[in-house]
Amino acid sequence: MIYFQKALETGNITQAAAELHVAQTALGIQIRNLESELGVPLLERHSRGVRATPCGDVLSQYAEEIISRVEQAKRAVRERAGSGTKTITLGLTPSIVRLVGDEILTDLSHMLPGVSLAVVEDFSIVLMRQLERGELSCALTFAQHTDPRFTRRALLEEELFLITANETDGDTGEITFRDAIAHELALCAERDVVTMSVTEIATRLGVPLQVAYQVQSLRAVKNLVAKGVAATIMPYGAAEGELRKGEFIARHIVSPAIVRTLAIVIPRDRGAAGLGPEFDAFIDAVADRLHAARGPVTRRL
Repeated sequence: MIYFQKALETGNITQAAAELHVAQTALGIQIRNLESELGVPLLERHSRGVRATPCGDVLSQYAEEIISRVEQAKRAVRERAGSGTKTITLGLTPSIVRLVGDEILTDLSHMLPGVSLAVVEDFSIVLMRQLERGELSCALTFAQHTDPRFTRRALLEEELFLITANETDGDTGEITFRDAIAHELALCAERDVVTMSVTEIATRLGVPLQVAYQVQSLRAVKNLVAKGVAATIMPYGAAEGELRKGEFIARHIVSPAIVRTLAIVIPRDRGAAGLGPEFDAFIDAVADRLHAARGPVTRRL
């Protein structure tokens, strides 16, 4: 079922196999076995890849929850058979990791006795997919939408910056939203939280938004900025290293500010996920650490 979901997500058997690190033939055989067991075709093959059949659409609606419950069952059994140590897999965005780094694993580990904490770093939208598939216990994410299986608790608001190469823009003061988007911009894909926020504000103000470069990779965006061919809009933490070295300049965007909300997203069944009251205190400590970090403009909620 994991293979089936990945094939739907990517729309391509070859890409799905590569992302799952399995042979393409093995993935194809497993999906055909699933179709044989159910007695219906689940995927429709076409020249550009695959898409779900009507029966495949029905199965997909159940698959995320099934996979999630299986992973929860595995964790529960392993914890029962082991030393009693629980493993919590926490999803974090790249900007959070750059600001607090491995410190949350060391400085705050005493707040979670009997817990082994594992951290996964990725974009908010990817973390939500992993959470829905049961690959994460919880996630600190800026994504706004969650399904009914999860609860969302807002922690802090963060304002975004216009980021430029040092030699292309000597001004370090505030900049209006209109002036910021007048730059040649490089932004992440359309479903990225930052890109959606910028697009929404531009639409509301009736200001044309011309994105010169739209790429999925944060590294590719920063490479374009470093070459001086584009500016970008991102959280301070995403460019913290380059800003500290003086390679980039960050200008606070105002009139209006671009704000995103950081929230902790957890399963409604907290017990099955191993998330007790001490975990809430741990997350609040992480949010306090982010709020105190140098550079970002944040408000604690």
